[in-house]
Amino acid sequence: MYFTVHSRRRWSEIATKATIQFGLKLFVGIVVFVGAAHASASEPATTKRGHDLVSDNCSVCHAIGKTGDSPLAAAPHFRDLHQRYDVEFLMEALVEGITTAHPEMPEFRFSSPDAAAIVAYLKSLEEPKTRD
Repeated sequence: MYFTVHSRRRWSEIATKATIQFGLKLFVGIVVFVGAAHASASEPATTKRGHDLVSDNCSVCHAIGKTGDSPLAAAPHFRDLHQRYDVEFLMEALVEGITTAHPEMPEFRFSSPDAAAIVAYLKSLEEPKTRD
């Protein structure tokens, strides 16, 4: 009798824990899905914010658009940066303080959201990849 009651109680506890774990995983999955949908819905606003930031801080020297020359001939075009490296790697440098070996370029520091917006804008300048 003890074994039967104990086993039922144990299986009941296991089923309860499994239900709770499933519920938590489902909840987390929904939160991630909704968060991703929100991020993609706000992407144009983020990209616009990035454009505004580079326009205010970088356009004096760099070509920041899909066309045009840089006002400072030695300054790379932002539309070409992705050909040199993955622009995602700029995120940390933009937050910690981006510096270069060129004395003409001042040091810039941005908040994490602003750095993310700048990276989103730079990624928007990349040419779409074509299939071969």
